Amino acid sequence: MTVIGAPIPISRSNPADPPCVALDRYIHDGLMNWSPIQDVVDWGSVPDWFGAVGSIASVLFVYLGLRREIRARRSDDLRIRAAQARLVSAVVEIRGTSVLRVTVANESDAPVLDVAVLARVVAPDDPDGASVELAAAKHVRRIAGRDTQDIFVTVAAQHRLRPADTVLVDLTFTDHDGNRWHRIGAGQPQPVD
Repeated sequence: MTVIGAPIPISRSNPADPPCVALDRYIHDGLMNWSPIQDVVDWGSVPDWFGAVGSIASVLFVYLGLRREIRARRSDDLRIRAAQARLVSAVVEIRGTSVLRVTVANESDAPVLDVAVLARVVAPDDPDGASVELAAAKHVRRIAGRDTQDIFVTVAAQHRLRPADTVLVDLTFTDHDGNRWHRIGAGQPQPVD
């Protein structure tokens, strides 16, 4: 019998060998016999190859599992940190053509600090489009827990408000743990880096 033009030496095979040893010998002596430097290069046995592939696969599996676990823990940490931030919100009321009443509500038990309120108007025909700042940001030093704060914003002279305008509030504040948050309208609070 020949494989790739090279005869398999029968003298080296033993009929009493288990099938895996015979297969290994067949692969090593027959298939690897094409190399002119076969005695110099040791290709290893079939079990060695299976072991190497298994080791690489297990390392890859552990790496991907750890990466997934780290991502899940970061998501849980952010969710826990944002518990108070989700309880801070702002509601806007248009008063006339040049005044906004922004009510910032802190529904948590702990105070929020360094609150900045920035009012923006959004075009009614393009709610996802660019927004325009109506006035400079207003600041409140502290809002106690379970309290609200009314902030009156006077709109810049070049803007005139209409009752149909959509006004968004950019709310930036620091929670009781010292984490800085930014919330736009009714969206979810995002950490500020």
